[in-house]
Amino acid sequence: MVEHEYDWLRFWIHFICGALLGGLLGIGSWLRYWQPDHSPLLWIGGCALAVGLVAGIWGDRFWERFLEDVRWFRW
Repeated sequence: MVEHEYDWLRFWIHFICGALLGGLLGIGSWLRYWQPDHSPLLWIGGCALAVGLVAGIWGDRFWERFLEDVRWFRW
């Protein structure tokens, strides 16, 4: 049985791109649902970390589904 070595470089590339996307989504949601008691650092950082981890773990499958879901959106 051959065990495949995990590709950490690919993980970090997906994680960084996902964290940037999560940061943008976090900024947008923080501005939309802003309240005086919400910490922007925690809100935006939490979104960036969550999306970064999901993108890093699932990699290309995450990006395919993400792009499939936003294809209908008209810029």
